[in-house]
Amino acid sequence: SNAFSSQLDAALKDNEVLKQASRELQLQVKVKDDIIEERNTKDAERITVLESQFSQMKQQLDEQQNTTSGVELLEEVNKLKAELNQALSINAMLVVSNDELRDSSNAFSSQLDAALKENSKLQLQLRDTDKILEERSTKDAERIASLESQLSEKRKQLKDLIEQRTSSSTTYSSQSYTSHQKPIPGLCGLSNLGHSCYMNAALQCLNSVVPFREHFLHQLDGGQDKPAGLVEAYQDLVTKMWSGSNQSLRAEQLAHEMAKICDYFDGKSPQDAQEFLSSLLENLHDNTKTAKAEPSIITKLFEGKLQSNVICTGCENPATRDDPFMFLPIAIPEKHNYSSPNWNVQTGLEAVNQEEVFEENQWRCSQCHNMPKCRRTTEVTSAPEILILHLKRFKITYLGIKLKVETPVDFPLNGLELIASTTLSRYNLFAVINHSGSMYGGCYNAFVKHENKWYRFFDGFMSPLTENSIVTSDAYVLFYQRVEQQEVIRKPGLCGIPNFGNTCYISAAMQCLFSLAAVQEYVMTWRQHIERSTEDVHTLKAFIHLLNGMGTGQGAPGSYKNDIMCLSAGFKYKTQQDSHEFIIALLDNLSRCEKRIAGGKRQLPSSPQETEVRGPSLIDKFQGTFQSLVVCSKCATSLIHPRQDPFTSLTVPVPTQESVSLENCVQMVMETPVEGMYKYCHMCYSSHHSRKLTRILTYPKVLMIHLKRFRSHTEEKVNTSVTFSDVIDLSAFMVSPSETVPTFELKAVINHYGTIVGGHYTAHRKHEDKWYYCDDTQVTPVSSFEEVLTPVAYILFYEHVNLGTPIGTAI
Repeated sequence: SNAFSSQLDAALKDNEVLKQASRELQLQVKVKDDIIEERNTKDAERITVLESQFSQMKQQLDEQQNTTSGVELLEEVNKLKAELNQALSINAMLVVSNDELRDSSNAFSSQLDAALKENSKLQLQLRDTDKILEERSTKDAERIASLESQLSEKRKQLKDLIEQRTSSSTTYSSQSYTSHQKPIPGLCGLSNLGHSCYMNAALQCLNSVVPFREHFLHQLDGGQDKPAGLVEAYQDLVTKMWSGSNQSLRAEQLAHEMAKICDYFDGKSPQDAQEFLSSLLENLHDNTKTAKAEPSIITKLFEGKLQSNVICTGCENPATRDDPFMFLPIAIPEKHNYSSPNWNVQTGLEAVNQEEVFEENQWRCSQCHNMPKCRRTTEVTSAPEILILHLKRFKITYLGIKLKVETPVDFPLNGLELIASTTLSRYNLFAVINHSGSMYGGCYNAFVKHENKWYRFFDGFMSPLTENSIVTSDAYVLFYQRVEQQEVIRKPGLCGIPNFGNTCYISAAMQCLFSLAAVQEYVMTWRQHIERSTEDVHTLKAFIHLLNGMGTGQGAPGSYKNDIMCLSAGFKYKTQQDSHEFIIALLDNLSRCEKRIAGGKRQLPSSPQETEVRGPSLIDKFQGTFQSLVVCSKCATSLIHPRQDPFTSLTVPVPTQESVSLENCVQMVMETPVEGMYKYCHMCYSSHHSRKLTRILTYPKVLMIHLKRFRSHTEEKVNTSVTFSDVIDLSAFMVSPSETVPTFELKAVINHYGTIVGGHYTAHRKHEDKWYYCDDTQVTPVSSFEEVLTPVAYILFYEHVNLGTPIGTAI
């Protein structure tokens, strides 16, 4: 509309100029018409005078014919004729000039009419635009009024909810204490000092940390100097809360001491609960340090360590830095598909180890002193006893707008896992700080576990909770206490792989692939060449790095995350996928990487000096050849020419029954009737039903058998128990018998628990003639082969026994 108004203003200005020019031209035409008319009048008068003179002279000539000379009269007449002709010529020129001026005036008038018509159109369009803008303004005003009304209604609902919660808490508080006849030690409310709900919620959660509380109740006494300031105020508050004589307290002394440190933590203005808790712990740490070089109670309980590694992309110089932490910030996605399950805090915890890429001019390398791009990986190297997770729900946009991220977050009450270096820690939840409302206004409350029961504290009021009520969309700060700590197996050849968010389908596949001697030989062949390759072969590098780490037992499990993420490229991030589909895609991706390194060849030179290629690609170790033909169902005569097809895995159907043998499943693939197909048989001299016979023409070094438990047209999983042995004989399914019987030995099994909608993958694999069960980071021995025969077997890996001795830990 502004652009159109500008165009209209310019057109109006042009119109005024045209009008002014038209008036000037009309004035010029009028002046010239007056001049021409005046000249015509004068010429007419002169001609009249000349004609009169001519008549007089003629008359005089006639009268004086006898007395005047005819020559003189003739000369005078000619002179008069010349003057007359000259006057007529000037008159004609003026008439032509006048006609030209009139034509120019008419053309200009036409242009002016066209401009006036265009002006009229522009004025009509302007009126239409003004009308549209007026309608939009009306709609926008209505929408703004509606949003303001909704906002007012939300504020009213929030106020009613707060009042309702307050009244319900007040009601329960009086009933609870009345029934017990006296306050319960530890279950003591904290009255609001004006706007101190953030402080009260943080103090209630901190009060539930048992070793921290016991330290201030008992260990600060006896022989030590009397604590002063903030430490004294906190100790006094904790003592009164656990005295069993108070239903509610006012933390005025603590607020007064905190105000000395940070004046805005006086409890009289709204503040952030996490910032208050961080400041309180930091200052308690400074005031409880002893002269000895012993860590404070805050360091012992709350402090963990993060190690960040920054790698310069210019000189590949690594820079390592260790930083302590008391809070682990968990970034929450702003947008979430609400039709899918809620975002899980375990996923956010694993994202702490995610690799970051910094652009140029953001970090200076200490070795090359340049500021190129760099990669930073972060890993938790030491897990704290008390893990505090800060859900980052508040943000400020680049326009200065304050927003709260309302994405629902699920978090476990028990069994939260955190991998720190080679240690796996499990945590149980014991307290939560909640925030309801927006960044511009809201309130805090706390969920606290006391003697295996959950309670809700809202300032001075307390009410019981069930475990189903703990996980809410208001959760802001989570408090976990470590209940279990174990070493992750790092034995060469037996290494667990962490689950980085629904990556169990990759972990199980990699465990099985590692157990194959053909794969280990492949890794050893390519490992010496991959480092000096400049090609884009990230998948191959990740594959070799991961299997090499499993073989040597070196490297922290957390370092496998980048490898897992690279291998899962093309699959939906952090969602359960099919392990068989992953293996097929992985073999195809590795084949493309091999071609890039070998310059388009399928094989790799054994050394730079050699031109002879050696060693097939990995996919060749899994590929065999089928030969299929259609035969007469009566006399078994071949009806069409045999067809040959390569295969990477042998997919066999699983019938819906109680149990079936693996040989029967394979037989169903090798011989199938062709429905609706009639062929004329030259041996029977008639048309019969036909059947398709499939045989193995060439067998692979690694036979991968895929038990087809999932139906594409339904969401049901076939749970039939498939019995199999540790050795399979394929001689009955070969095209022609060979001198050596193709016998395969079972090396690994991928298991799938659950349904097609959701489930979990594990693996059984053989290592040094012993079977092991691999469930993500857990690797446990299996006492007998019977434990491998489970009804959840999904993919079987058999290896040709004549391939050679497995390399095992030599990798």
